[in-house]
Amino acid sequence: MKSLRKVIGWSAGSVIGLAVLITGIFFLYIMITEYQPDPVETLDVAGSPTVTLDSTTTFSLITWNIGYGGLGKEMDFFYDGGTGVRPEEPYFRQSVSGIGDFLREHDSADFILLQEVDREAKRSYYLDEVSWLETILPGYCFSFAKNYDCRFVPLPLAEPMGRVLSGLVTCSRFLPDEVTRHGFDKHVNWPDRLFFLKRCFMVSRYNLPDGHQLLLVNIHNSAFDTGGILRKREMEMIRQFMMEEYRSGNYLVAGGDWNANPPRFNPDEIISGDKVKQDEFTDLQTFFPDWEFVRDPQHPTNRDVDNSYQQGVTPTTILDFFLVSPNIRMLNIRTYQTGFEHSDHQPVYLQIALQP
Repeated sequence: MKSLRKVIGWSAGSVIGLAVLITGIFFLYIMITEYQPDPVETLDVAGSPTVTLDSTTTFSLITWNIGYGGLGKEMDFFYDGGTGVRPEEPYFRQSVSGIGDFLREHDSADFILLQEVDREAKRSYYLDEVSWLETILPGYCFSFAKNYDCRFVPLPLAEPMGRVLSGLVTCSRFLPDEVTRHGFDKHVNWPDRLFFLKRCFMVSRYNLPDGHQLLLVNIHNSAFDTGGILRKREMEMIRQFMMEEYRSGNYLVAGGDWNANPPRFNPDEIISGDKVKQDEFTDLQTFFPDWEFVRDPQHPTNRDVDNSYQQGVTPTTILDFFLVSPNIRMLNIRTYQTGFEHSDHQPVYLQIALQP
């Protein structure tokens, strides 16, 4: 009996020791391969646009978080209280096809700012969505800024997300003079930072005939941010950058998924028939008191993904909009009503004019 207990004890100890060894090797691998970008990096530009930026002073933009094609209206997501990790492949392909159809139908926009675009990820069946964009938008050039690069995300344990490489994409009918990635301060502690996004904003510069520049800033700020602590730090970095550029006489437009409500957001103005929720944590206007946050007040741009989308039942809100510097005039703003068919966000269109 004593010998049996010794064998059981030895076996249990061996299993525990082996588990500890495997876990240690896994963490060592993730630490060695951790994505550690420089604070500012120059990005490549692909594609050959044929339109010349000469005396143009009126521009159109679309911003859309496409949810990597994996968050269509039937999907929920485990990190938001649902159970889903990735859609079945036929449904994923259907969502990607719908996103492509929309972008082709609106390929007259001068600039398209996209968020959550995958290049190599299990959740999107390893489709290189940047290369895919190049095939459906042949008249544009493209730049990609990584904000998520992890060799293996181990959550949820029952069905891990696995490999994720994702980020921001700016599509332009004009060739930019420079595109840069600006990383936010590293404020996520170890070991969480090994598996979480490395947030950033992306800047595309266009030289204008008057000697100044038009700067487009592609935004995707932190989510899952109780109290808005991370978003406030990110907004301060965005503010410092944009204010310095504006003082140099440049024109600036920032658009994307802010993961915060725009200033003056009023749920009662939503006319789509959706249930509406409000974020109380981040007052963006305090960072830009004399600038204009431009949004369509009547339609939501984001829906909760703790369950599939049902109009009037699923909570929605406005997270996707634009910020323009005081030397830019807004001409038109509207949210495209897609019914969250292919993404948990709806695209937003903006038309602007540069002021002399």
